[in-house]
Amino acid sequence: MIEVANLTKYFGKKCIFENYNNTFTAQKLCVEGKNGLGKTTLFTIIAGLDSFYSGHITLNGQQHAHLQSCVSLASDKIVFPEYLTAQQILTMTASSWQCTLPQQFITDLCFDAFLHTQVEDLSSGNLKKLQLINAVMRNTPYLILDEPSAALDKRGLDVVLEWICAYEGQVIISNHEPQPFLDIGFDSQPLKKV
Repeated sequence: MIEVANLTKYFGKKCIFENYNNTFTAQKLCVEGKNGLGKTTLFTIIAGLDSFYSGHITLNGQQHAHLQSCVSLASDKIVFPEYLTAQQILTMTASSWQCTLPQQFITDLCFDAFLHTQVEDLSSGNLKKLQLINAVMRNTPYLILDEPSAALDKRGLDVVLEWICAYEGQVIISNHEPQPFLDIGFDSQPLKKV
């Protein structure tokens, strides 16, 4: 369970959240809302990647000084250095977080052939696969996937759906086409900021 309490976040003078409260209890949850509502911002805060806010994030009733140790995020907001190869990115993640490469997931996504490709040369679909692999390999109890099906072909989406079904932690996603996720048992919750 992820609880957000009294969250206030501004970008410059623009208020994104003001005293926002919400509890995400479903094991598999699709957060829905229009573009610009703040889904990605909320996800980066929950994942511990944005410290410029006030309020509290608790995981199963506990506050954590380092949310990144418990929450993995796959998002376009995480920018990989373009000059590195996919393999170098994944090796750095494995070293930093003391985890292993999810070789079967890589193979199932047909990503083996792109491991030695520089980030700048990856297609949008393969960049999405790299984001997903990079988040999944950390094997955290909370996984947040921002638009996980964007740019994926049907085979890639099927692999992601199958993997998510077997994932034991809590998974929260945003998606403009949520039906495939709803079909495998995801609950749906609109992002309401009132």
